[in-house]
Formats: sequence, C-alpha cells, structure tokens
Amino acid sequence: MGVKATTNVENKPKATVKNLQFIEKLDRLIDIVEKAEENGDATKVKHRSSYDLVNVRSLYIERYDWFDTVFEEGGKLGLKDIKGDVVVPAKYDGFQERCHFLFARTVPRVALVRGKAGLVKADGSDEKLTPFDYDAISFMIIEPYFMVKKGDKMGILGMDGRVIAPCILDEIYHPSGRCVVFKSCGKYGILDSYCNDLYVAPQYDNIEFIDMEQPYTVTKDGVQGVINEAGTFMTDEEALDYEGYLVGEYNPEF
Repeated sequence: MGVKATTNVENKPKATVKNLQFIEKLDRLIDIVEKAEENGDATKVKHRSSYDLVNVRSLYIERYDWFDTVFEEGGKLGLKDIKGDVVVPAKYDGFQERCHFLFARTVPRVALVRGKAGLVKADGSDEKLTPFDYDAISFMIIEPYFMVKKGDKMGILGMDGRVIAPCILDEIYHPSGRCVVFKSCGKYGILDSYCNDLYVAPQYDNIEFIDMEQPYTVTKDGVQGVINEAGTFMTDEEALDYEGYLVGEYNPEF
C-alpha cells in the first residue's frame, strides 16, 4: 500500500538516502539478472535468481518507514520525503494521509485547512488542485482516483483534482474488474478508467460484473444490456454485432 493515514504510525526506522541507494543498486542488479535469465547466460546469474532478488527487495522495503515526514514551521505543517525534500510546504493545519516514497511519490497530498480537506501537488510547488471544502478525501489505491465526502454524500476526483463523479453518491463499491460501481438514491452508476474516465450517472437498477473478459451487465426498467464507450445503453441484442468498446470489457484494440 502506498498511502496511509497519518495516525497509523508503524514502529520502523525511517528510511534514508542510503536505503534508497541500496534499492536503486538492487534494481539495477535485478535488471541484469532478468536479462541474463532470458538469454540463458548463467555466468551473470551466479547464485541468485531474479525471483530471489525481488523477494530480497520486498523484505528490505518492508523493514523501513518510507512515508512522508510531517514538519512544522511558524505554527503550520508541511511534508518532506525521505531525502529531506519538501513535498508540501508548511502552510497547512494537518494532513489526512501520507504517501510512500517508492510507491506513491507523485500522488497529490490531502491537506487540511480549518478542518476542511483539499488536494495539493506533491512537488513542493504548493499548487492547490481543489478547493478546501471537503469533509474527507482518501486515495482509492486500486484505481487512480480519490474518494471525497461532503456531509453524508460521496464523490470521486481524478488525480488532477477534477470532479469525475459529483458528491451525490451514497455508496462507492470496491472495484471489481476494471470499473468502479457506485449507488445513489437506489440507482447504480459506473466509472471506467480504461475509457477516458467515462462516468455514467446512477440510473440503473442493477450492475453486475461477470469476468475480466466481458463487459458489465446492466439492467434498466427490467431490460438487460451493456454500456458502450459513449455511455449509451444498448440491449444485449443490439450489442451482439457491436464492434466498439463496451464498458468493463478487455479490448486491446480500444
């Protein structure tokens, strides 16, 4: 996991530049060994396989705390990475989440101003990606989105802070397959990150994930069908000979 709440402090030593250099050296070695294995060159592999080295890398990373460090200046808080570089300047009241240097370095940070959350770029520029008017913001981990909350309603933001799904949602379900499914006022909608963040507003009685190869099945007014790349409902019969993309399917040509 590349993001965690600031209150979840693990009892691990803080990673340093020296630890980072070891990981970078190990990455170069893994690359050499993988190429040697592909070419059948046993002289470069020696006693370690690439599988062994990847496991060593994972265990080494797990030993240390690679997450942002909170620092204070003038009564305000900011974030620094393991190299000591400022990720977010000290201009905020706090942060809802911190990010892992290796796995989520460029993910925008969730900062707090007067109890409200907003997104800030993680490059030290202090560029704000959203207004500070959300009650909570959390990174969705599996998909490249943020879940936001205002009162008892939820919404979805892109990594650049743009609103993809407005704060009208009652539930957002853990992604199954390639899409995020959500519910509002008893109706279901869907978000497909593989189709240019196609947002289909809640309007369906049911949305069902079949498997990774097939599109999601939707039901509207008792009729079963699918959704195409324009967000348009098509009955199962209409979709039989359809050559375009259908929401949720695996289509390498799309």
